[in-house]
Amino acid sequence: MSILITGAEGFVGRNLTEQFLSKDYSVLSPTLDELDLINSDDIKKYLESNPVETVIHCATTARDGTSYPENTCENNLRMFFNIQRLLNPSVKMINLGSGSEYSRTHWHQKMPEEFFDRHIPQDSHSYSKYLISKYIIDINSANLVGLRIFGIYGKYEDYRYKFISNSIAKNLLKLPIVINQNVIYDYIYILDFFRVVEYFVNNHTKCGVFNVTPTKSIDLVTIADLVNQMSENKSDIRVLNEGIGVEYSGDNRKLISEIRDFDFMSYEEAISDLYHYYKDKQSDLDPDALEQDAYLQYAKNLRNEYFRKGNEK
Repeated sequence: MSILITGAEGFVGRNLTEQFLSKDYSVLSPTLDELDLINSDDIKKYLESNPVETVIHCATTARDGTSYPENTCENNLRMFFNIQRLLNPSVKMINLGSGSEYSRTHWHQKMPEEFFDRHIPQDSHSYSKYLISKYIIDINSANLVGLRIFGIYGKYEDYRYKFISNSIAKNLLKLPIVINQNVIYDYIYILDFFRVVEYFVNNHTKCGVFNVTPTKSIDLVTIADLVNQMSENKSDIRVLNEGIGVEYSGDNRKLISEIRDFDFMSYEEAISDLYHYYKDKQSDLDPDALEQDAYLQYAKNLRNEYFRKGNEK
């Protein structure tokens, strides 16, 4: 099986590349310098020189810290359609989407795939993901599948801005874990996500888009408690705002009916695995960045923006 993975320098793409290579797949993982996905001529030449059976499209416009540039929507659409229109019809394309396609101001518990297109997301990144998923659903091709990710975590993610890695890094450096407000999430571990992707690479499946989430959700305070339980350090856990914020979770019944008998790693096992990864690399952590806590400021801004838009409705 020959696989092209776009965005292989990013968190998800890097992990998928590593996992597929470890299982002896033939993998192409070009860097941005080697393949410009915005340039259709570049893609045409690359695919003519490197025929593949499957494309896993992980690439997306890179964030600057916690925000996306103004041209995010256009660039994301160009990347997807540049690839999709140049593929041989027999080549399978797996596109990575986002739960943000459901529109943040209308999120609710365990959103099913049928909730898609009830509302249109407002930010450019989510809007581009929404448009791509809408296209995948409308074209109804067995060789075009969307995998909609909610929360995802694992090694190589930016621990400055991602909660689980951020909490582990703070614990290792004996810093407090400060939570703006407790929130319930569906977090899938990167190794489980790889197993899902591998299934879709190797099997003929139903058309359309699938929520890719674990069956069990988890809240941020519980995550912080788990980090404390597996560490000799006991971080002070502080929650700045009472109550539970807007839940971010998806109904995974369509996925489970497709894959069947899929056992997700427990949060305890997965977070422990990630904890030991960071413990081995503790000397690489940036204490100044963690003390400045850009993630916390991002969470505050996100909560304020949500409430502002809610009040405008």
